[in-house]
Amino acid sequence: MSLDPAIVVALIAATFGAAFVNGMIAFGFALLVVNALAAVLGAKDGIVVLSLLTPLVSGLQIWRYRVHRDTAPRYRTLVVTAVLGTIVGARILVFLPGFVISLALGLFTAFDVLIELRGRGARLASGTERRLAPLAGFVGGVTNGTLGAAGPVLGSYLIAIGLRGAEFAFAISVVFFSMSVVRTAVLGGLGQYTTSILLLGLLLLVPSVVGQRVGFWLRGRLPAATVERAVLVVLLLASLNLLYRGVQGFLATGG
Repeated sequence: MSLDPAIVVALIAATFGAAFVNGMIAFGFALLVVNALAAVLGAKDGIVVLSLLTPLVSGLQIWRYRVHRDTAPRYRTLVVTAVLGTIVGARILVFLPGFVISLALGLFTAFDVLIELRGRGARLASGTERRLAPLAGFVGGVTNGTLGAAGPVLGSYLIAIGLRGAEFAFAISVVFFSMSVVRTAVLGGLGQYTTSILLLGLLLLVPSVVGQRVGFWLRGRLPAATVERAVLVVLLLASLNLLYRGVQGFLATGG
């Protein structure tokens, strides 16, 4: 894999921007970065590169909000089933054609935008919370392993059980970190990390850390609603691009 220097610079800028958003609002990194990577590398390789970045980004979030670790028992089941779902999803990723992943990721991203635009519903009752945790975790894990992101499923669940602000940031980072470590191990075991992918992943770790630190610093200083709306616009454009690429790939196969 040989990339033009201008493309590498664009990927560094995209990674920095996604990490900045993550530092500001505690989510959005995976969906933003995976769309940029998929546009350049293809959906499958883009997700493999992303898998090298998410453990560090999520781990730094956990450390920053570690004072809220007492909430962890509420979503222990969610974490366990999300890890199991990630194992399944990572194996699916290896065998799916690229255009299928592009279409799925495009639809998945568009779904995330629609969920955010519609707003969140009322808090779940405790009984419903316990019953939905295994399903939400497993589905979120599968989408994480296969499509590189799980925000719509897991974020919706955590908000629905009443987590907000720093508690939400810690909780979703714990789930993301657990899934990302497992996904990295599975993809490594399946031989998906070529030398060029590893080098690109290491390069993009730098803007990931710097961008997130800037986001941490600015958190609370800028209107969160403004940042979130900007993210939705970017995600919508990215989803349309992926859907276009997926349709092109499907037509190229003679489907």
